[in-house]
Amino acid sequence: MVAANSQSEMASKQVLRPSYAITSCSAYEDLKEDCLPVEETLLFNDSLYPYVGLPRIVIRTENNKGVETRKNFVNAKFQIFGQSNPESKVYDMMIRGRGNTTWLFYPKKPYAIKFNEKVSLFGLPKAKKWVLLANYRERTLMRNALALKVASDTDLKWNPKGVFVELFLNEKFLGNYYLCEKIEVKKNRLNIDKESYLLEFDTNYDEEYKFKTKIKKYPVNIKNPENPTDASFEYIRNYIDTVESIIYKGKWDLDIEDYIDFNSFADYFIVYNVSQNYEINHPKSVFMYKEPNKKLKVGPVWDFDYMTFKPTKLGLCCVGSLWYDKLRKNQNFISILKKKWNSYKKEFLKNDVFIDSIADYIRESNERNLSLWPIDIEGDLIGDEELDFDDAIEMLKNAYKDQISELDLEINGL
Repeated sequence: MVAANSQSEMASKQVLRPSYAITSCSAYEDLKEDCLPVEETLLFNDSLYPYVGLPRIVIRTENNKGVETRKNFVNAKFQIFGQSNPESKVYDMMIRGRGNTTWLFYPKKPYAIKFNEKVSLFGLPKAKKWVLLANYRERTLMRNALALKVASDTDLKWNPKGVFVELFLNEKFLGNYYLCEKIEVKKNRLNIDKESYLLEFDTNYDEEYKFKTKIKKYPVNIKNPENPTDASFEYIRNYIDTVESIIYKGKWDLDIEDYIDFNSFADYFIVYNVSQNYEINHPKSVFMYKEPNKKLKVGPVWDFDYMTFKPTKLGLCCVGSLWYDKLRKNQNFISILKKKWNSYKKEFLKNDVFIDSIADYIRESNERNLSLWPIDIEGDLIGDEELDFDDAIEMLKNAYKDQISELDLEINGL
């Protein structure tokens, strides 16, 4: 692959455009199996929605069965198409609905997909599980991608990556989607010891193994291990309760820095403040992980299509969320936060190139996605829902730059 020699080309790589994906089989050694003659093709009719530069994902369910629930997978086949030809073999997989508000209340649905074998999609590491994010209420379609780019500019261990695609399901065109890695403990995802804990602080509180914290009553879902023993369940619950006891009850015989990793908590705080993501207040989609004999860390980041990068929301947010109401009064934490912010902010300011790159790439796809799925929501508006695409992009860029400037004053003034 030819090395990029401009900011625009680098931004294209970061957004995983087709030049980084599957456009020329001979260029991708790890995709040789997809470069063999395609013996099977999933036919679809794209006469009304011809190729506009994005990869097309074609999924055909068994007997054309509808995808109607979040609980039950439907057997299906999957293939990637370029402009006129298939660019992958046909994969066996399963598909179901995903999400909470997005699945229950919005017309454009997000999906979870699971392949029968590990696959590498668009140069991303091999895995079985992936997600298709709908971004229904989001005029630019790119807030998730931008937030994940911001997270990648920090020292957080791992955050999902994705690629913009257009989706055909059972020959029906469903518009623009963000095909993204799933958060899970795996070698090619969050690569930590398999005995580690992955927790999701989320008010949906819908996992089999879950508990509420002793003091703040935060809802904690145990994502990994899938089937914890009684002993391991009690261990992680006691660990989280100990963290809260130190923070809120002043157990000064214990040092909070022995229990939580200030570096990850500073990085996470920065990402959520740059994006102005208030989901942490509920909390929703807040992930943490605890490796054996290591401190509790926060991350990966997730879910940024709702009310983020909004021009009327400036300054510090989420200061009372989770444990940050106390952490921001800890001088060691503040010292780390300031140092990290000042090391990241120059890179953050370069992301206007990233935004422009995405805008150029998805422009046509965005417009026909909007025609297919006009944004029809009440309340909690970003303010760009009725704007044309270029004006919405300009609003996003200005909100982003203004927030960086505001945070520079706020964080350095702590």
